[in-house]
Amino acid sequence: MDIDFKTKISTLSTRHRVWFCTAMVAMVLADGNIERNEVDFIIRVLGLIKDDAAIERLKKFIQYKTVPPLGAPMGIDRKLGMSMIVDLIRIAVSDNVFAESEKHMIRDIGGKLGFSPPEVEKLVMFGFELIARPQAAGGATGT
Repeated sequence: MDIDFKTKISTLSTRHRVWFCTAMVAMVLADGNIERNEVDFIIRVLGLIKDDAAIERLKKFIQYKTVPPLGAPMGIDRKLGMSMIVDLIRIAVSDNVFAESEKHMIRDIGGKLGFSPPEVEKLVMFGFELIARPQAAGGATGT
């Protein structure tokens, strides 16, 4: 699984990188089924974090297949939040399935980023559009 990120990860603060990587781990684990390619993807993503304790903590969530807790991030503007949600949706639908648990995770994360329920529902519909054209869900990993 490779995702051509819309979020410019290299420009994020350490705190925002950790939050976004935690959200990605949560999204991968949301459907309760983690495949080898998803583990490989997340291990590569964890390389973007410079905090060894955070990396080890997230690896344990993956190891035990437990969704990590995710609080509301501080200092993420709407534009950045939108790109993060779009990237998370693309991760969710990379297997061409948008499970109810993944939609619930998007709704939860969207709320934490300050988006209203109607705004988040539009984003969930975007996920269904990506499934309809699966070649748009993947791509080369960008940072």
